[in-house]
Amino acid sequence: MDAGTESDAGTESDAGTESDAGTEVDAGTESDAGTDVDAGTESDAGTESDAGTEVDAGTEVDAGTEVDAGTEVDAGTTSDAGTEVDAGTTPDAGTEPDAGTEPDAGTTPDAGTEPDAGTDPFTTCEGTCQITAATAQMYGNQVVLNHAYFGYAEPENAGDPWALWIELSNGTTDECPTESAPTPPQIVTFESVKVPVDTTPETGSTAGGPTSVLFDFGGTLIPDDYFWIVSSTNLTFTPVAASLCPSCVKAGTPPAKHFLAFDVNITYENNGTVSGHGYATYCPSMNTFQDN
Repeated sequence: MDAGTESDAGTESDAGTESDAGTEVDAGTESDAGTDVDAGTESDAGTESDAGTEVDAGTEVDAGTEVDAGTEVDAGTTSDAGTEVDAGTTPDAGTEPDAGTEPDAGTTPDAGTEPDAGTDPFTTCEGTCQITAATAQMYGNQVVLNHAYFGYAEPENAGDPWALWIELSNGTTDECPTESAPTPPQIVTFESVKVPVDTTPETGSTAGGPTSVLFDFGGTLIPDDYFWIVSSTNLTFTPVAASLCPSCVKAGTPPAKHFLAFDVNITYENNGTVSGHGYATYCPSMNTFQDN
């Protein structure tokens, strides 16, 4: 092989075939300022989180996004006077028992439902009302009458009112008057007393009014040279309380509560008097009924 056939300078890798400055990475192929991350490619103020990308006042919870006076529980969302139990929701005078719901004068027993003067005072007799104590006086002498009894007197005419027989005495026993009972030393009787329905007094100063007779069997009030019996000249009989029923008695069913309380003032012949209070119990032996 001669110089023509052997690889000569032309065939050997010459500067043209070898990597020359043109084939080698030159400033143009190497990363230059343009390819290197320069201020433009590096995260600059635009690519890095700048004031725009970083949470700024707009993205951070600002006064608008944070719970402000509008989003925080303000006077509107917090239970205000409207949502809290106010005077309207709290039981007020309307919901609490007021004078209308609590027992008022209409529902509480008033004078109309409680025993009134028509039903209570006249049918109730308690305490001293049940004590008989009347004083008989004559010629400067006196005795105390401490027992009282009553019975019914049926009228002859059906339309006339019933009357009462009443007796005051000072016997040793509290026994209804009978023919066999011991005779008390003194007895005061009343007749023609109408069966009372209230406290209206009855007087014996008029014709047909009640009358009284005083019997002094013991001789304490009337001297021996006088008669032992005297009649009334004036009489005031005042009912105090009573529970009476003449028709019930005649039918054989007397009331369980059966009494007559009264005050009496009587004057007799010879200046005799009887005054005081009586509580009379019912005695069937004193009844006078008409035969039917």
